[in-house]
Amino acid sequence: MTVDHSYASGIPGNGDAAAPSNPAAPVLAIDATGLMFWPPGKGLAGIPRVESFLVNAALADPDPCVEAVVFRPNEGKFQPLAPYELEHVAAGRISPQRVKRWPGTHTALSQAFAAVRQRPWDKRETDRHLARTVTNGRKGATYHAARLLIRAYRLYQRARNRFGAEPDAPGNSTEAEPGLVLISHHILTQEDRSAFSSAAGKLAFLCHDLIPTLRPDLLGSGIGETRFGSYLEQLVRTGAPAFCASDEVGATLTDHMREAGIAAPVVYRFPMPSILHETASRMGATSRIESGEPFVIYCSTIEVRKNHILLAKIWQQALEEGVKLPRLVCAGRWGWMIEPLRAYLKDHPELLRSVTFTGPVSDEELIRYYRSASFGVFPSHIEGWGYGASECLDFGVPVIVSTAPSLIEASGGLMPAIDPNDQAGWYAAIRKMAEDHAWRSSLAERIARQHRPTPASASWAAIKAGLKESASVASTKA
Repeated sequence: MTVDHSYASGIPGNGDAAAPSNPAAPVLAIDATGLMFWPPGKGLAGIPRVESFLVNAALADPDPCVEAVVFRPNEGKFQPLAPYELEHVAAGRISPQRVKRWPGTHTALSQAFAAVRQRPWDKRETDRHLARTVTNGRKGATYHAARLLIRAYRLYQRARNRFGAEPDAPGNSTEAEPGLVLISHHILTQEDRSAFSSAAGKLAFLCHDLIPTLRPDLLGSGIGETRFGSYLEQLVRTGAPAFCASDEVGATLTDHMREAGIAAPVVYRFPMPSILHETASRMGATSRIESGEPFVIYCSTIEVRKNHILLAKIWQQALEEGVKLPRLVCAGRWGWMIEPLRAYLKDHPELLRSVTFTGPVSDEELIRYYRSASFGVFPSHIEGWGYGASECLDFGVPVIVSTAPSLIEASGGLMPAIDPNDQAGWYAAIRKMAEDHAWRSSLAERIARQHRPTPASASWAAIKAGLKESASVASTKA
């Protein structure tokens, strides 16, 4: 049976004093594996943005029962971040107890050799990780030399073992094993099933959406999400709880599992944090600024699911009819299955005079776009949340959304919603938003009255409370 745990006010946030250490309390871990595949210091969007928020909330939390981890495939375990990994993912304050300083090349190499002696049969990926610990993540000649040296030492230790030498006794680890790990999206979509083994520990997962299962036609072939369905079902069978930002996704997950003959998971609902607005608040950059030229903002990855081609056709229709629409600014990286859009743009080159594709943008650039946009659009076919829609509201910008239930939920039911296949409806709404200033102002006033950005601390408090409850239930059953 699914039990929905809605977030509530009054849950302590990060500002509260650290709880006293309780050695019996399970360690609650946030998996940072997925973030290690993204360049540090770059603007993150969508799922990576949410995962960065979670990892950094865990790093900043003074609670000793909270940890950030990565999955080590060759050891089949989630383990605390090495210093170079900590530097890679950290984006803000780190609790002093979690600061791990690089000990220097010689000490790190000695520690790497000790790890090899304890586990001589580990594979090359472990050697690459150990070499990165020796160089604190820096690549180059020193890294390659360290990797070769560690590999040679491993082969030597294996030969000793084969000829009857006594293996070194495992060292006593001072690190507590995670009692519950909230895994990254990377674990859900990649091939290594060892993360799902009992040895890896008890797992929980963020269910951003079920799009790979519900609409595989919008994902293409050969990408990691094609494995999503079977991995998700395997997780739910083990009793892993789900954390969902929208009621729609929680209900869809429950229905899907029931249809598959699988007992529905426990679902914890948490509020999606207004991460970009919080960044803007720290910068003192939340107020409106005037743009030299009116424009419409659509922030999302450019992929078939996001329906950019609908907007291209609408702006082309306006050009053909002599209707002056504001410039359309599409902020985001190019993704997959966008050949029809590219072909349409090639066939209508004049469109690029009124439509701009920015590519990836930094947080600072995106904040400037939101602060100066006339209004936003979000015509996606299907969403788990729709960050670009809720971010518009965070900055007081009216936005037209599709009738995808999660988008209506993300915009609080406050904004006009139109079927993503209704080109005529979208064209009329965009023209009205551009030309009817009184209507647009009334929508902005509605946002000011009824919408408030969600503090990241409230989201973290809700997720942490859910993890604690789930770990407590699991330890009771054990």
